[in-house]
Amino acid sequence: MRQGLKTCWLALLNGLLLAIPLATYTTVNDFRQPNALLLFLVVISLVVVAHTQWPRAWGLWWPLYLLSLIGGSYASYPLGEPLSLTWFQHFSTKLFQQTSAFRASTSTQAMPVLLSMLLIMALAIGLSLLAVRWQQPLLSMIVSIGYLLAVTLFATRNEVWPLTGAIGLATLLLLSYRHSHWSWLSLSYGLLALGLLGAGATVNTWAQPAINQLAKASLTWRNQLSSRGFYNFLAKSAAAKKTGISEDTATLGGSIQDDNSVAFKAVSRSNHYWRVDTRDEYSGKGWTIAGDQDATRKPTTTSTGYLTTPTSKKDAVKLTFAKTLTYLPVGYGATSWAVSAAQQKRIGVSYEPERGRIYLNTGKRPLTSVQVHYQPQKYTAAQLTAITARANAELTETYTQLPEDLPKRIKPLSQKLTKTQTTEYGRVHAILTYLKNNHRFEYTKIDTPTTPAKRDYVDYFLFTSRRGYCDNFSTTMVVMLRTLGIPTRWAHGFSGGTRGKKAGDGQYHYQILNSDAHSWAEVYFAGIGWVPFDPTPGYQNPGTKAAKEKAAKTASISSSSSSATTNSTSSHTSQATASSSKPRPTNQTSTSTTTKQPTHQFRLTTTWLHVSLGILGLLLILFAWLGRYWLGLMGLSLMLHWHLGRPTQHYRYLQAWFEHQHARRPAETLSDYADTVEQLWPALAGQFTNATTTYLAITFGDYPADTLPAQLQAVVTTLRQHRKPIPV
Repeated sequence: MRQGLKTCWLALLNGLLLAIPLATYTTVNDFRQPNALLLFLVVISLVVVAHTQWPRAWGLWWPLYLLSLIGGSYASYPLGEPLSLTWFQHFSTKLFQQTSAFRASTSTQAMPVLLSMLLIMALAIGLSLLAVRWQQPLLSMIVSIGYLLAVTLFATRNEVWPLTGAIGLATLLLLSYRHSHWSWLSLSYGLLALGLLGAGATVNTWAQPAINQLAKASLTWRNQLSSRGFYNFLAKSAAAKKTGISEDTATLGGSIQDDNSVAFKAVSRSNHYWRVDTRDEYSGKGWTIAGDQDATRKPTTTSTGYLTTPTSKKDAVKLTFAKTLTYLPVGYGATSWAVSAAQQKRIGVSYEPERGRIYLNTGKRPLTSVQVHYQPQKYTAAQLTAITARANAELTETYTQLPEDLPKRIKPLSQKLTKTQTTEYGRVHAILTYLKNNHRFEYTKIDTPTTPAKRDYVDYFLFTSRRGYCDNFSTTMVVMLRTLGIPTRWAHGFSGGTRGKKAGDGQYHYQILNSDAHSWAEVYFAGIGWVPFDPTPGYQNPGTKAAKEKAAKTASISSSSSSATTNSTSSHTSQATASSSKPRPTNQTSTSTTTKQPTHQFRLTTTWLHVSLGILGLLLILFAWLGRYWLGLMGLSLMLHWHLGRPTQHYRYLQAWFEHQHARRPAETLSDYADTVEQLWPALAGQFTNATTTYLAITFGDYPADTLPAQLQAVVTTLRQHRKPIPV
């Protein structure tokens, strides 16, 4: 009965210890059903307790582990179906597809969420068995505390309280294993564990200044690691949030890691912003698309916002995609693409004029490269300042939309910043300058906090955190301008690329990475159209400066032949803000700008060979840990065989081996302890008692040590056949 209660107590402590990092894992990776994994952990803990109490019914327990794994998978991802063979087939197909794509990926792609979830559940089963069934809790402690440390240091989440709680539970768990008998030492350990738990509960009060100072002091170093791809190497084994174009912009915020894999390559005369899409409806958490917007399958002349046709010379641009993209990135200006109606259907091309989004590769034959013609459109700050006309009522209503519960203090701040301005452009530039050149705001990708559930995304950034990246700055500018009645929308795409070697005819090779993904604001000016403004510190509006030279490998780019022309136009002002203000210097090393230094890839790469070797290494460590008692006996046997060391040392090694399996009571003599060992290992039949008597005679008398090695060798030989003690 006492042993059963101890098993339940150990299972409870181990379950709570694993639940802390598991809850963090589900939050970081945005699980749809986070409580499902916690319920799975409860079920597994109960099964392990039963398995420990009735170990001989192994034919029952292992099928239960498998059923628990299937049940946990269904509870986490039901896929809109009842638990059935059909669900299992769909789940397996999805898992296989995600795993195949992950294996085929040559970039630092995050591990698929289904595969990650299954590995986490399998790890929970293994750690629970180790801690409860086989009484080896060390790995549970290392994994739990190590994961929370990694999240705290590299994702900069405030996991200090969970980390302190995990350390406290680990201390209690270790105390429960090591000190089965009550003593002042065990009491001190218990008080230490409670002290750690109490310190963690109040850490945000007494340690917050130190935590903030540490985060600020290490920001430059961590930004350098991010820009060099170090976090990608760590994120290979987790479903981490990374830079790149995402179709889901409904919830913004939180830390993000640089993905330095190639998005696409371009051969062009100039480096510029590449717009992908725009959003018009702000929810308080992120951006969505208002209503249904018609996509044109066969456009002849399309417009994304410019009201006049550019007069500049057309520039041939060749694009090569690193993988199949569902969008066509276009520069600010007029972009024409020669493609026939038949090709459009075969490739899958459609266009949404209001958003300026060109859908690509939705057909049966996706493209890997394309050739377009680009005409940049330029306006000066003087032209924008001279505009006094207003947009029509319908457009103004759509692009000044704000949620009803938007915090009221945002509008007064916007009015205060623009009260001396008499033109629309002046008000736009005032908001831009406030966000771009204000020392109160800190640009960081890895230190950006997640917006609390009951806070507005912009309000939290403006008045509380003041830390963020392009999404924070651009969304804030759009919302602040909308409070002033200025039609503004949110755009995202790429901020430009790194220029490589010359391609001929005045063109250069450009490489655009997923870490170049960016967002900015677009303001509507009557008579001109949508004009981009970038409020993010360290970034400049398109065309202000040429990209620096960088040696790059020659890209092999093919083009598509055509018979009809599709035009898409987007607004651009390369001189509007550059002519009126100089960009301030910035020390943000992770910023991707049109003038950025070449991005250096972190040299460590993760392949399936590395993953396999890592798993093999972990298994070897695990087997070595589980077999450490057998390895200890083997080592002692070799020492006795080769006469390495004194016989009395060999006895003390053997005594320590026994004490690791059954602790010696305080004030217990060696002779009494030898009797206890003989009761636990009856196969010894007095061998250890004889060796103990000889050891005491050698230590406290003049007895010769010749017979002790043979006695110890007999004990070791018997223990190699009967390694485990009998239950008492």
